[in-house]
Amino acid sequence: MANQLASTLNTSPRLDDKRRTVRAIFESARAVLSPMAGVTDRVFRALCARHGADVTYCEFVSANGVLHGNPASFDLMELGENEHPVGIQLFGSDPGILAEAARTAQEVGPDIIDLNFGCPVKKVVKRNGGSALLCNVPLMQQIVSEVVRAVSLPVTAKIRLGWSRDQLNYLEVTKMLEEAGACAITVHGRTRDQLFTGEADWKPIAEMVEIASVPIIGNGDVVCADDYLRMKRETACDAVMIARGAIGNPFVFEEICAREEGLNWSPPKVARIIDTMIEHLDEEIMLKGAHTGMMRMRKHFSHYLKGHPGVSSLRKRVYQEEERDNVVALLLEYRGSFGEERVA
Repeated sequence: MANQLASTLNTSPRLDDKRRTVRAIFESARAVLSPMAGVTDRVFRALCARHGADVTYCEFVSANGVLHGNPASFDLMELGENEHPVGIQLFGSDPGILAEAARTAQEVGPDIIDLNFGCPVKKVVKRNGGSALLCNVPLMQQIVSEVVRAVSLPVTAKIRLGWSRDQLNYLEVTKMLEEAGACAITVHGRTRDQLFTGEADWKPIAEMVEIASVPIIGNGDVVCADDYLRMKRETACDAVMIARGAIGNPFVFEEICAREEGLNWSPPKVARIIDTMIEHLDEEIMLKGAHTGMMRMRKHFSHYLKGHPGVSSLRKRVYQEEERDNVVALLLEYRGSFGEERVA
């Protein structure tokens, strides 16, 4: 029955339209901001887009939370005005719940509904979500098919290479996802049991590109323009998704844009980094309030100034502060120690 449904979907004019829409998005896209829990909120997505991210994704959202009207789940799906193209990524393991959650998410106004089959985190996997579904391909197929039927938006998926090096099934999953109606596939070049350790393997990404007729987005260990260009060269993927490399570093997207366009680009000096941090902080506070805004910035703080002298001491001082003005004063003091003035 599932295979019959997949065959019907594959020949559907409506599905063809969805796939044309997604292909148009990724044909013009270079670097994509990955969904990351506690990171890719509305403020950070907008910041990365201003620096050159072509597509962004919300933090991944529990389908169960959406179905039960959890306010926190709806906060994660909050979109900015004219924020496009943007995707909402859902996770869960029940096809019916995911289909209903996708209908609700669609009403928020994203361009893409993405399904998370790659998260390796224990609390997600133990509920049979994320990369646990790589061990149950028939259930994954049912999820994709039901979600595709439930929404008018294009549905995409993010996967890993398999559960472990002994259980690699990325090619099987690629074919299944296409047949079930997925319009694009993002692949992180690690297995679930690797978590975020070791090196990402990009060769399977190239293999997926060879067999797929939908866009393939590569992901894993891309933290600068050189990595981006090497992944594009070695895999021929349609676009590159950046995750941890963007935390505290929205500048990575402008670096990639500059290199693609043959322009000179230099890493930002401390003055510009500090100004961006203050901009980021103020926008978080404006959106979420002083306390929550300050807490959300902690995920980014040390990454912004990674590798600069005295950052550990500065971080400790900042984390002791609860007032925005005191934090800004410490940042400006640190900037002044480099003899750099505010960037216009």
